Amino acid sequence: MIKLVASSVVRGAQQGQSHGGVYLIDLENQMVKQTIDWNTSGIDWQGRGWDRGLRGIAFDGEQVFIAASDELFAYTPDFQLIESWRNPYLKHCHEIAVFDRTLYLTSTGFDCILGFDLDKHCFNWGMHIQAKSVKFKPVGFDPLADNGPLMLNKMHI
Repeated sequence: MIKLVASSVVRGAQQGQSHGGVYLIDLENQMVKQTIDWNTSGIDWQGRGWDRGLRGIAFDGEQVFIAASDELFAYTPDFQLIESWRNPYLKHCHEIAVFDRTLYLTSTGFDCILGFDLDKHCFNWGMHIQAKSVKFKPVGFDPLADNGPLMLNKMHI
């Protein structure tokens, strides 16, 4: 049996309406089940997409990780919330991926990539991507310190 997990962003949603969710797609039976309805009211409504919707999905063993704009969520395989984490440098997250016991999150708002330790459940690595003429310059920073990058949102990471 093949099943896919997909997330959506509803850019035209108004406050109080659903602005995305997570769906389990059963290809064999041609069925779709919404497992999470993302209708939180505590989001920033400016811009085209900004805080709306759930943007990234990654897996680690029996945990499903899903990113919102500024928060990382861990769910069971049947989408029961386990825990969530925030970081001051996570804003407008668009993608996540797991590699070598670290979950990497893009943070478009801060033009950076953050690392989340899957064993210790904490943010432990940051790389600010700076534009230098026609080249890019990666600059490491501590995502737990208060001297990281400014929220400039110059690049679409």
